[in-house]
Amino acid sequence: MNQLTAFERALLAQFETLVSTSETSLEASEATSKQLQTLSETVRKRLDSIERKQREIERFQTQLLQSLNSHTEQTMSLVQQVNALLKE
Repeated sequence: MNQLTAFERALLAQFETLVSTSETSLEASEATSKQLQTLSETVRKRLDSIERKQREIERFQTQLLQSLNSHTEQTMSLVQQVNALLKE
């Protein structure tokens, strides 16, 4: 390093600073990437849970609708029977 001119030493110092800054930036980027990956996994798990709940709700709604339809048919049948009896 003693053989370098003042300009070359100054240039080398700037390059070393740039390397150090780049390494720090890379470390920060890697940490951010890991945090984003963890967040993404958490969001994915939450979405999966929401989708499972939604399917359960849809199944329950289907069962309720079937029960309502069955009840409606039974009620209509009873009404027809009562009307028939009233006409006698």
